Amino acid sequence: MNLTSRGIGLVMAAALLGALGQWSAALGSFPWWRLAVALIALGLLYELLMARRVAVAARWRAAKHLLLGRPDTLRLEIANGSHRALRVQAAPTLPDALAPTGAALDVAELHAGPGATAGAPVRIVPTRLGEHVWSKLPVRVRGPLGLAWWSRRLAPAGSVRVVPDTLGPKSAPAGSDASGSAAQASLGGAFELHHLRPYRPGDPRHTIDWKATARASRLITRVYSEDQHLEIVIAVDAGRTGRTELDGISQFGHYANLASRFAEYCVSGDDQVGLVVFADRTLAALPPGRGPAAVARIRRALTNVEPQPVESDVLEAALEVRRLVRRRCLVVVLTDLYERGGASRLVQTARLLAPKHLPMMVGLVSTDAEDRANAPAADWLDPYVAIAARDYRRQLGANVARLTRLGAIALTAHAADLDRLVLARYRALRERHRV
Repeated sequence: MNLTSRGIGLVMAAALLGALGQWSAALGSFPWWRLAVALIALGLLYELLMARRVAVAARWRAAKHLLLGRPDTLRLEIANGSHRALRVQAAPTLPDALAPTGAALDVAELHAGPGATAGAPVRIVPTRLGEHVWSKLPVRVRGPLGLAWWSRRLAPAGSVRVVPDTLGPKSAPAGSDASGSAAQASLGGAFELHHLRPYRPGDPRHTIDWKATARASRLITRVYSEDQHLEIVIAVDAGRTGRTELDGISQFGHYANLASRFAEYCVSGDDQVGLVVFADRTLAALPPGRGPAAVARIRRALTNVEPQPVESDVLEAALEVRRLVRRRCLVVVLTDLYERGGASRLVQTARLLAPKHLPMMVGLVSTDAEDRANAPAADWLDPYVAIAARDYRRQLGANVARLTRLGAIALTAHAADLDRLVLARYRALRERHRV
């Protein structure tokens, strides 16, 4: 119970009557202050009984699925099932997976008429995948006499489901070079000659046009037109490092968003996309599929996975990929590329995949590490922190270089640049027919 301004005023008036009765004979001998206190107590007892009987319920209005990391607006609604108007103060309490933005958790005061519903918007950002039950909602109902606010705890029914993000407006428009099944330029062994161009290091010898080479007195390569339908497997790390938070979302959450968007982008070109989610063992494995159905399966699988508090075994994921696909494919491994030692699991994974498949190993880097590596010292501990951050950056760069020498494509990026860099590299690989 919390007294309203009216209740506080009446209590102060009763106290003033008591003081006047003690120090002045103006009110006579009758204890008016006791009568006032008794009336206030009776009023509060009446309000308590009415507050317990009042029919009030809470519910949340939200989209069927919330997208991880994408700001959204929920609506908190208070339903008044009584025959009198209600004034209700509610503190929007959200599941841990939904982070409020701005002043979203300020107490909202709602006015609901008899049998009516009142609501208030709440801005949030989903930060964790999965199904989340609504938290109990603390509310205060104003009594019918306006003397006090009476506390209640309401249990909104249902739950909210957070799923990986989609391309949305960032997807390529229909008919563009980056969407649909389009003819791609490839080197040799295809259907129709597309054009001739100067020879580039790495072009297969059988693609050299010797007649054109003789005429031009330099090596000329044939480039053919071909409809490509690639197979792609995305391996997502759901181990200990996946629980690390970057920009308000776990590392696994960023990887899940990238996997979902990347799969959506690839199937628009009629490629087949599969998924492997791993920690110390394989948590989910989907063979490559084509079309929106494959993307839906991938999104469901990612939604149902929770990062595990164990060290990841990326080599086990590579073995699962080899069991899952028989033909050469592009393997996109989303994991932490920071690892010490020349015979690390990352190196073994690149060696295992590179002879048959094309591995692309992608890792997130924190802007905080770079800031700490270059920040001026303001405390005695800062130089040691800067040394550790520089060592982290140096080791990460060495790992990327080592993986590249083994035939893998190694990328590191900040969370904001992850999609752009991976999609750009995928388009370049497709255009050069590397897979």
